[in-house]
Amino acid sequence: MFVVNGRYLTQRASGVHRYAFEICNQLHEMGVDFHVAVPQEIHPDYKFKFKTVRCGCLKSHLWEQISLPRYLKKIGSPLLISFSSCGPLNYDNQIITIHDVSHERYPQWFSKGYVRFYHYMFPRIGRKAHAILTVSQFSKDEIVDTLRLDPNKIHIVHSNVPFKDKPSVEEIMQETHAQGKEKYIIAVSNMDPRKNFVRLAKAFQNIDDRDVKLYIIGMQYKAFNTPDLQNMVGENIILPGFVDDEALQEMYKKASLSVYPSLYEGFGLPPLESMTFGCPAIVSDIPALREITGDAALYVDPYKEEDITNKINLLLKNVVLQNELRTKGLEQVKNYSWEKSATQVYELTQRFI
Repeated sequence: MFVVNGRYLTQRASGVHRYAFEICNQLHEMGVDFHVAVPQEIHPDYKFKFKTVRCGCLKSHLWEQISLPRYLKKIGSPLLISFSSCGPLNYDNQIITIHDVSHERYPQWFSKGYVRFYHYMFPRIGRKAHAILTVSQFSKDEIVDTLRLDPNKIHIVHSNVPFKDKPSVEEIMQETHAQGKEKYIIAVSNMDPRKNFVRLAKAFQNIDDRDVKLYIIGMQYKAFNTPDLQNMVGENIILPGFVDDEALQEMYKKASLSVYPSLYEGFGLPPLESMTFGCPAIVSDIPALREITGDAALYVDPYKEEDITNKINLLLKNVVLQNELRTKGLEQVKNYSWEKSATQVYELTQRFI
């Protein structure tokens, strides 16, 4: 038996929260003996069948650093796995996850408190943890380089799309993209500076087809030095904020294409989401996205507005290229499976139980 750090269940799901949530769902479906320790309040968006145990009365980091280890020691100090946050500093029997080290490479993108906290915590917990999970070879190399942690204890466990009801290949290829009431492209992620949405918005303003709209979908978090996009909002640039999974799936299905111009990633989930629903993807030419998306995307220099503009124009006009990327994308997503990822996690836990 092991315990999962359930602090992620208190927050609306972003990529790292979905990673934790979906692996827990899959472990439950596999019949693995575990439970999720959680604070008193869980975000209402999560629907699940795995076992949870509420403990402690504190919140956020205080719950994780005080309430959680106190509970664990009370029940015999079982193995703890943290899939999204860093884990308690004063607990030895644990596995942690480091999705990326963007706070080390680009501290200007984050609040000073966020950078100081994770700069202090990750190397210290990483050295004492039995093992470290991460989501790509690129992230593993970055962790070794910046945090000076032992590469032999770092294990790559991929993320995957969170959607359960995926359309079939036949349904996707029969879908009439961009033939609805409006023609649009989509960009999905948190409003994090590294997502490069300001440059995307500027590049979009110069595309040839002035009837196309751009939806930039995502939430804002206090940890990020959020870029100001509001002054760019207009008739053709729309910021709808949070969009639930069902609505997001429909937007992917009807979009002409998606754009993910991120400057730095450990994995990069939105391009795989886009491919899952047959939406051709333009992505940044950066190492992690090359690793994850392979030849199934159209690559762009994320620092050059003109290149972003030109690639959008190219893909909007070239139906043959759209279909080629759509076909390759459907093959690429087959490389990722929550069952495979959960099995890797389970097998790793057996070394330390």
